[in-house]
Amino acid sequence: MDALDGLQWGTRLFLVIVLLGIVVLAALPLVVLVRPVVTEAMRSGRAGDWWLPFLPDDSGAFGPLASNAWWSVFRARERGAAGGLAWRWGFWVVMAVALSAIAGWIVVMAVRLVRLGWS
Repeated sequence: MDALDGLQWGTRLFLVIVLLGIVVLAALPLVVLVRPVVTEAMRSGRAGDWWLPFLPDDSGAFGPLASNAWWSVFRARERGAAGGLAWRWGFWVVMAVALSAIAGWIVVMAVRLVRLGWS
């Protein structure tokens, strides 16, 4: 094995490490934002109350879709009109789908980059 072969395999190893890092970074929004949307939708479906994630619980705390200051606009003190519910769930569904699509696109582009560097 000469020096160029070693350089080539070193570059390939670096590309695989970068790919793994990109996959981890692309998965973070899925874990932080998409997973709570799915779990809250499943919990609401089981309970039969789609307002559940946006209403305070017995202790007065809100669920993950309305818990922090940025998402406080989604909070509801009582069940409201269907339009308000549709707006809240519509936003979260669009965000979950968009973030999933973007994460997938990032991974596909990273794999294409590794394939280019591999040759």
